[in-house]
Amino acid sequence: MKLRNFSVVLSTLATIANAATWTFNVVNIAGPEYDMGVKYNNKIIKMKSDIFPLYTTTVQSGSGNKYNYVLLDKSGNVAEEETISREYNDYIGSINEVYNRVTKTVNVPSLPQIYEPLYTESDTYKDYPKNEIFTLYAKCEENNYKNLKYVPLNGYDKNLGTANCTLNIITPTMAETRAATLQLVGFNSRYFKKLSWKFKLDKKFLGRKTIKVRALASDPTMMRDKLSSELYRAIGVPSYSGTYTRLMINNDIWGLYSLVDTIGGKWIASTVHGDEEARVGFSYKMYSSVPNGPFASLRYLGDDPDKYLYSGSYEVDEVDKDDTQATNDFYRLSQFTKMYENWTKTYANDQSDAAITALEQFFNLESLLRQMVIEALTLAYDNFWAQTGNFALYYNPDKDQYQIIPYDFDGTFYGSNGSPYYASNYISDCIGWADNTAPDKYFVSNLLKHPQVKDRYKQIMDRTVKNLFNVDSVSPFIDAVSSLIREDVDWNFKLIDKLDNNIQGFTNHFTISEFDGNTNYKMVDYNPTVNYNDAHYGIKQWIKTRGDYCATYSAGASVGEVVPSQKPSKGSSTVVKPVKVNATVSSTTTTTQRPKTTTTTRRRRYSAKTTTTTTRVRITKKVTVKKVVTVTKYNVKE
Repeated sequence: MKLRNFSVVLSTLATIANAATWTFNVVNIAGPEYDMGVKYNNKIIKMKSDIFPLYTTTVQSGSGNKYNYVLLDKSGNVAEEETISREYNDYIGSINEVYNRVTKTVNVPSLPQIYEPLYTESDTYKDYPKNEIFTLYAKCEENNYKNLKYVPLNGYDKNLGTANCTLNIITPTMAETRAATLQLVGFNSRYFKKLSWKFKLDKKFLGRKTIKVRALASDPTMMRDKLSSELYRAIGVPSYSGTYTRLMINNDIWGLYSLVDTIGGKWIASTVHGDEEARVGFSYKMYSSVPNGPFASLRYLGDDPDKYLYSGSYEVDEVDKDDTQATNDFYRLSQFTKMYENWTKTYANDQSDAAITALEQFFNLESLLRQMVIEALTLAYDNFWAQTGNFALYYNPDKDQYQIIPYDFDGTFYGSNGSPYYASNYISDCIGWADNTAPDKYFVSNLLKHPQVKDRYKQIMDRTVKNLFNVDSVSPFIDAVSSLIREDVDWNFKLIDKLDNNIQGFTNHFTISEFDGNTNYKMVDYNPTVNYNDAHYGIKQWIKTRGDYCATYSAGASVGEVVPSQKPSKGSSTVVKPVKVNATVSSTTTTTQRPKTTTTTRRRRYSAKTTTTTTRVRITKKVTVKKVVTVTKYNVKE
């Protein structure tokens, strides 16, 4: 008997000796009214949180490796147990898991890079990771926060109030805290219950001091903005980096958001100039309201800054205090519009290459034409070409040159969505598609009078539809992002009715089935009893349909393509030369050889067979909120 007891003791000691210390880290997405516990070997161990909503504990391993997480009320009782069955391994202790989310690795591929970037990114301002979802929790001043969420608009004026917060940022591998100032962003987005926000940080996070979180409340895929941004980057146009994040503020669980850069001074310095300490020139944001205006037409209004200030279309976003020539904040805008007007008059009847050379002395034409190709392919109905809005005009002091920078792309891949401002054949028209969307197309119409501009546009279009904007090239990205966010999208859709009832605004009750279908080939019908928005095209459906039409329009245009050289920085003798681009579509590899040193673009004319089709256009009973600005006042046109 004594021998048997001695054996039991030895066995127990051996088990203890072989036991390992397991670390568990989990993110609570149920809000601060709950704590977290880990269930292991039928025992529940309460976890500790030093940076909410991240909870941590350690456990001595036993005979099994299965575990899961539970929600605990403030008395320590189990309120809910996740349905996921987990198995511990050495990797688990080094990551932050998320309650009721499968821990998985999704490799989100980059889109094919078909042109080299027309910008240089800073090493200290890196892209957000494509394959991660963050979690943000902000503890904010309650009264100021309530003022923002309950009154996003003061009459027709934007609520520009702020709330001081402590912001906790949880990624799959780290947890950090920042002091932050909370603000609302956007205009039309303020008419939705799920609002969009911006945090200004006291210290940098991943090289940034501003974090913008977009609600994507009208998009059943929550992917249109992200895909569009990646398309711009793949074609070499500067655009913001982004990832996804869950957002909680005080006791409100807002759901899944897109976390993106703001097109501000730090982003411009790091992305356009490639140096976060670079001098940043004046930058202006543009606003338009279709159909009655005002419009950011970029017409010359004279040198009086009040003409631009009171137009309701232009806003100074970045001020260059080192610009000794600027006599007022609208100086660079007025100078650009004057130079462009002079160019249109000087070369009105001159379609030689000299006209293009003269324009490129003060304007980055190549960047805009690439941008216009993506806007045409995605049918960006709320951006530069269609509505002369959602873009910035930036004066680059290093190059003494202006460029247009696009942003906010949630109005893409929808088609006309029943708008009467598109012709019946808009879907097959790849250059005149936006002719009727805004009455004042002064800037674009003058550009397209020159055959070299049309030829270059068509060249870019041809390369893009062959190597980028087609289902084979884009599907791996769409499918990977869908896999990454699907659980959180389902959670997000179900949260809208749980959000504070005192928050007013439009709501959508999309379903996970509609998410699955609309990322592919299915539309989302308009159902006013449950949704404010619909979607006439699935994303892949739109890419296939639009891409085929534009491939017909631009067929063969990129053969022998010469990519124009870029204007060097002042004081530099180096010209950014054309580059060799390899892009693969299916089993065919297209290679454009690096041309020898040249600064001229050959003029070519092409003809394309015109295909006309009429699509089914449904006029819905939705209210379209348009922005009209008088000085700082924003009015609603219905």
